[in-house]
Amino acid sequence: ATMPPIDVLMVGAGEYTTGCVFTEAGAAPDKPAGVVAISFADMRRRGLVGEMVLCDAVGTRMPAVRETMQRKIGDVYKDMDLTMTTLPADDVPFDANAYKEAIKLMKKGSVVTIFTPDDTHFAIAMACLEAGLHVLCAKPVVKKLEDHLSLAAAAKKHGVLCAVEYHKRFDPIYADARDRIKRELGSFSFFASTMTQPKAQLDTFKGWAGKSSDISYYLNSHHMDVHAWSVRGASRPERVTAFAASGAANARLAPIDGREIEDTIVLMVEWRNKDGSRGVANYTASWIAPRADCHTQQYFHYMGHRGEIRADQAHRGYAMATDASGYASLNPLYMKYTPGADGGFAGQRGYGYRSIEAFLEAAAEVNEGDARVEDISRRDVLATIDTTARVTAMLEAGRVSLDNASRAVTIEYPNATDPNVVDFDAEPVGIRLE
Repeated sequence: ATMPPIDVLMVGAGEYTTGCVFTEAGAAPDKPAGVVAISFADMRRRGLVGEMVLCDAVGTRMPAVRETMQRKIGDVYKDMDLTMTTLPADDVPFDANAYKEAIKLMKKGSVVTIFTPDDTHFAIAMACLEAGLHVLCAKPVVKKLEDHLSLAAAAKKHGVLCAVEYHKRFDPIYADARDRIKRELGSFSFFASTMTQPKAQLDTFKGWAGKSSDISYYLNSHHMDVHAWSVRGASRPERVTAFAASGAANARLAPIDGREIEDTIVLMVEWRNKDGSRGVANYTASWIAPRADCHTQQYFHYMGHRGEIRADQAHRGYAMATDASGYASLNPLYMKYTPGADGGFAGQRGYGYRSIEAFLEAAAEVNEGDARVEDISRRDVLATIDTTARVTAMLEAGRVSLDNASRAVTIEYPNATDPNVVDFDAEPVGIRLE
């Protein structure tokens, strides 16, 4: 059955949405034309998306944003219609509440994407859910477990979808690793992930780095989700200790408000397994790497009692060198920006694209009455808000640990009536500094 087109609201007109960046380095090389607007424009071409609205806090940037999208999307690919309403007006220097006006333009059942600084997600997402809109939010969806649980309750109350945009779930290799972890590798023993980005990226984030968020929230969240998703129902995180390195980011950005911007953050997390055994995980994230063969160096190692898996998402055995740009490891499995033979956008199978398309499809199913929100959640493909609180709990616990001289933080779960029974499906309800 063909679904009627869905109207979309994009909140946040930055790099991930539009490819527009106001720094010398410009947009990151793995997403030169952004991800969200280009995907929605192509889905509009395919009849899946109707009206498009783009909202930011800074209206004076909107002419440059529209020009960037025209140059990077409209002029590059055939049949891309970028007609959209943009808010606030072009002469507005700053309006943090512009999203409230944008929400008024949307009918119930429309889809909203939120790619704004981390500390703004909660208020925007909550307003959208209360207006009956389906919300796909950048990771980390919120910084506090309490806010995560509030969004989950609101989504349930209003019968709308709310999910975190963890696109790694749609990477065919990561999805396969998850299925093998679940079926073949036995109880969880050890997980280690590393994700680093070049320090030039700090310039893009200088407005919020170390203030509204940190490198762990920004990058560790990805692999924490992959891990938690892979062992859900069989294992749960219970204790977090965090450590940080610092010096380089502060030297580069020289913040005048005295804030500390960590260079690298390591979270050590202790997990308990259903069979009584224990596991341990180390999630490492950094944004002071040098420029290298790819924008994001990233890999993980998972060990179970019956086997192990290693995945290097940065190197797919596919490299290119040019006179203009030198040597680069390529990953068109994420986003394919080179137009196809017919001159059109040809990246419909990229996992960056699929992550957004799958959410749109799920929203359409809910709108049409073909599925309920809990049905989508039970499929365990999208990172729905009711199944992802563990990652938020670990991230918040990590921040609390760092702010308290690396003391351990316990993740609390609902009290089972029988102390010997541990519910491995239950979401966490709180965190406590030891």
